Amino acid sequence: MLTVAEIAQRLARSQEQIRRYLREGKLRGQRIGNQWFMDAADLPLTAALLQPERTKVLQERWKLFQRVNRRREKLRRRWEKMGIQVDVVKLLRELREER
Repeated sequence: MLTVAEIAQRLARSQEQIRRYLREGKLRGQRIGNQWFMDAADLPLTAALLQPERTKVLQERWKLFQRVNRRREKLRRRWEKMGIQVDVVKLLRELREER
């Protein structure tokens, strides 16, 4: 777990700005007593999200991921109704091997 001071130093932001992001939910962390903490594993993603030039790219990728996920779920339900069992991972491996 990282403290606000450690997060601020690693992200080159002020401690107050990090606290504000945590309060607003822009950063994922947890409050224990009067102090905020963040899991060290979340830091690389956090750093990427705070870079303005990358934010738009990440948002577009997230939207694409959500669209693909919705489409996949629709297909899964349709196949389930027809009694078709599909192992997507196996199918993708077979497609890659064909190339």
